[in-house]
Amino acid sequence: MQPRSKSISRKTSFILPLILLAGWLAGCTSTPVDPAPDEPFTADASEHDEVEDGDEAVLALPALAPLSLGGADLRIVATTSIIGDVVARVGGQDVELIVLLGPGVDSHSYQPGAQDLIAIEKAHVIFVNGWDLEGGLVHDLETIGDQVLIVPISAGIVPLAAGDLGHDEEAEESDRADDDEQGHDHGPADPHVWFDLHNVERWVENVETVLSALDPARAEVYAANAAVYLAELEDLEATVEAQLALIPPENRLLVTNHDSFRYFARAYGFEVIATVIPAASTLAEPSAGDLAGLVDEMEAHGICTIFTETTVSDALAQTVAAELSGCPEVQVIPLYTEALGPPGSGADSLIGMFAANVDAIARGLK
Repeated sequence: MQPRSKSISRKTSFILPLILLAGWLAGCTSTPVDPAPDEPFTADASEHDEVEDGDEAVLALPALAPLSLGGADLRIVATTSIIGDVVARVGGQDVELIVLLGPGVDSHSYQPGAQDLIAIEKAHVIFVNGWDLEGGLVHDLETIGDQVLIVPISAGIVPLAAGDLGHDEEAEESDRADDDEQGHDHGPADPHVWFDLHNVERWVENVETVLSALDPARAEVYAANAAVYLAELEDLEATVEAQLALIPPENRLLVTNHDSFRYFARAYGFEVIATVIPAASTLAEPSAGDLAGLVDEMEAHGICTIFTETTVSDALAQTVAAELSGCPEVQVIPLYTEALGPPGSGADSLIGMFAANVDAIARGLK
């Protein structure tokens, strides 16, 4: 059963969304969401509950109660194509799903278009990562959809701390300052949790919980869809472990474009040695000293493979590759990181994307 979903065009100019947003704030374009008579959204959408666990905060789901849908489908917005794929698998044909950041779109540089703003305002629920992966977009969602339930799909997952790759403190403070200025600081938690399939399983459970609570008439359908998807994820996990077991332990060293693969490294026995961009955001700019240090680090470890991203230019990685004098051949291999691949790419689902990445990593490190 194929889910019904829609992708939104990115061609709308930046001016039109600002005009539409200004009109909405003035009360000119508002179309209120149909609330349930008992006002189910008891939690402030802009303030997710947090449960302290160690040094980081574990997010909690907001308060949930049934909506008065009258047989209509839930209207759902998902921020990224990866989140949207999980929601689509659980919701199936019984939800109306809009994905804001389509395949190939970098979450760090996205700006909402006019149609996005309308979809946000009319949604019943919006799924976000939860740890500011989407940067300033989350603030926009809270402003535009102030009557819409905003759900952190990563609720219940214990996050890794962001920015722990051995960079010196001065450089890390500079990176954080740059991110703050651009509105793309991820905060203290690493948001790239989907690179551990056990975390994806938690996403599936969270989506089922939310959809079933808001639309209890279809709870059995959502539960059945989730069960099928969880079984597929378990099969993928077994395949991934068997494939990665063929990589010798001494070769399990990763150099990636930016700091997004530490959940993968922890789950599957790898070490992230360094990144081309020494930050969690792809908008940060490495200095000449950063790149020279990366070359030295790679040569010291005998690493001749750099993993880049399909959503970001590999120009910096190619520059580093050209400086590696000790490698007979340098491989620059793209991976899918914060967005799915286009239709027909084989990476147009989370399962396909994960499998494609593992294939690429195995090929690059054997």
